[in-house]
This record gives sequence, structure tokens and C-alpha cells, in this order.
Amino acid sequence: MWRWRPWLISFTVTGGIFWYLLSQIDISELLKTAWSMTPRHLWMFVTLLFAGVIARALRFWILLNRTVPIHFLTAIVMARNLFVDLLPARLGELSYVYLITKRANRPTEDALASLFLAVLFDVVALTPLLLLAVLIVGGVADFSLPVLVAVAISLAVGAFIVMWAAAPVGTWLANWIGLDHPVAWRAQLAQLAERTVRALREAYNQRIIGPVLLLSMVIRLCKFGGYCFLVLAIMTPLGYTVGETGVFRIFLGVVGAELAAALPIHGIAGFGTFEAAWALSFSQLGFSTEHAIMSGILAHAVSQLVEYSLGTGALLYVMRPTVTSKRSD
Repeated sequence: MWRWRPWLISFTVTGGIFWYLLSQIDISELLKTAWSMTPRHLWMFVTLLFAGVIARALRFWILLNRTVPIHFLTAIVMARNLFVDLLPARLGELSYVYLITKRANRPTEDALASLFLAVLFDVVALTPLLLLAVLIVGGVADFSLPVLVAVAISLAVGAFIVMWAAAPVGTWLANWIGLDHPVAWRAQLAQLAERTVRALREAYNQRIIGPVLLLSMVIRLCKFGGYCFLVLAIMTPLGYTVGETGVFRIFLGVVGAELAAALPIHGIAGFGTFEAAWALSFSQLGFSTEHAIMSGILAHAVSQLVEYSLGTGALLYVMRPTVTSKRSD
């Protein structure tokens, strides 16, 4: 964080991509579109975004065996969303582990286990939506329909395999590192792996797969439903109708843009890489290049403004010296 080279790379990536994207559009048209966004669609985006935050907090509440109050988890989720947006390669997810252990007073292994399961259930919940979108929209760009279906199914199968293998692999890893290793940090790492495996097995024994999977589906629907309304807010003043934009086309485009968040090379707060991935995805789905670029820039700007506002307020609340989370047993 404190070295200059990563920041220089991020600034270069953001500046270079934005220079190229802005050279492809009329900036006055971009500003006109931003001013003309439909308020009712923007409010629906904000409503669904907040509903997704509540659903995510409820899922963590179940995964943590109902030991952290819902209101406190909701604030932690909003702060976590802030860091996920800011940091590359999904490193912001680790902010959840920090806040759960330091502010909610839960063991590190519980935080790691709940985060691990949440990420896997996110992948599983994405699969049926991705399959449905692929089947309705058909082949995209240079990829055939069977290939896209195979990729979607592979995601779910892979997530279930990882979920099944996590406990035995974690046990093997703890033994391999050495629970009684003379080097202190290795022994501590092995013990953390063993405790995390124990927390995972406890979660499996609670029979929570049904409600957690249902909440994961709700989270996905809220997220991509919110983006659909955000795209409508941008595209409606440009003359597009709901039928012309297409809910599932938007879904596939957003999935493509979301993959940019996993890239190790990132623009500042994702700016640049997100817009480039969005423009590429939406142009391949039939939108004009200019409208794909404008919608990506505006959608990212609006979503980040909302996420940063909620996340900053939530982080200030969670990190207050007087705030302590009490177990809700």
C-alpha cells in the first residue's frame, strides 16, 4: 500500500484506458446523458442495492451461527463492499475478516470459514442465472452456446467440489505445515488452518445449505436487478426501451464487467478496467460502441458513489471506539 510503484501502475492503467474510451465518444453527449438519467430507475437501483446488503448480512448471520447482531453485520457488509471496490483481485474481501475478528469479537477461523462458504455459494447461485441468460440470449461474440453452457455448469460443479474437499485438504495442509513446528509462525498458521477446518465442519453440521443458497440467490438477483435498473436509467434517455436493452443481455454484460474486479492489475478503485470490460461486453452483446462506453462510465460512477457513501458511513460507525458488538445468543 505504501510503495509508489503499484500506485503508479494503477494511475497509468486508469489514465490510459480512460483516454482511449473518452476519445471514442462525445463528452458533451456523456454529460447530457448523465443529467438525463431517469430518477425512478435510479431509486430502484439504490433500493435493490440496499436489499442485497441486508440479504448478505443475513447470510453471514447464519454462517456465523447467529452470534453477531444483524445491524452490526449490515454495517460490516457495507464497509466490506467499499474495500472490495477499492482493492484489486477481490483483496477487499479480507476487510470482512478483519472487522469480524477485531470489531465483532469473533474468532479468526469463524470469519475465514464464513467468508469461504459465502464466496462458494455466490458462485453456485450465479450458475442458474448464467445458464438462463445464455439460453435466452444465445451465443455471445465468438463463443458457441454449448461452450457457454459448459462453462456455467463447470462453475457450479467446481464450487461444490471445493466445498466438499475443503475440510480434508485443510486438515492435510495443517499437518503438512506442522502443528508443532519449531518455527512459531508456521505452527500458528497450521493451527489456524486446523481451527478453520473445524469451523467449516461445524457449519456443515448445522444444515444451513438450503437457507444460505436461497439467500445467495437473493443477493445475486438484487445485484444484477439493481444494475438492470441502473442501465435503464442511462439508456432510456438515449431512446432504448426495456425490450431493446433486454434484462438478460444486461445480466451477461454485467457479469463480464464484474470479472474485471478479479484482475491483479487494477485501475484506481477499479476505474478504467471496469469500464473497459463493460464496454467490451456490451458492444459484443449488440449495443453500439459509443453507448456501451457511456453506459459503463456512468454505471460505474453512480454505483461507486452510492457504495462509497454507504461504506464510508458504515466504516466510521463500526470503527468508533465506543462501538462493541455483543453476541446475540
